[in-house]
Amino acid sequence: MDPIATLAAGTIAKIALDEFAKAGAGELAKKAAGGAIDLVKALRDKISAKLKGNPKAEAALAEAEQQGTPEAIAKVGKYLDLELDDDPEFASAIQQIAQQIINIQNQSVSTRTYTNQGRDQINIETIQGNPTIGGA
Repeated sequence: MDPIATLAAGTIAKIALDEFAKAGAGELAKKAAGGAIDLVKALRDKISAKLKGNPKAEAALAEAEQQGTPEAIAKVGKYLDLELDDDPEFASAIQQIAQQIINIQNQSVSTRTYTNQGRDQINIETIQGNPTIGGA
């Protein structure tokens, strides 16, 4: 089974809208690397263009952008789900963008993983006793 095809409308709506509901592009930049910011904007724009003309979907999108609550984003996901069923080409396009965003975010997280490398680690904020640094 193609992993791109498994992305649900709710997941895609969350990717597109959740990041902008947070503290703004600065917070998004901390979580995403490289072109992920542009991809999130492109995904959101594609969803917005597709839902245009449906007053209830447009109202749900506006609510999700303003409030950013999980409930508001879920409403957009429901309208998006209908569009994904009706337009396979649109579904494929936005699922690919969403998967690219996920891949970039996962890559960004994995590059920030630090290991001990066999060295002593001491939290200088909470030193207790007489720690020895550097071996002996």
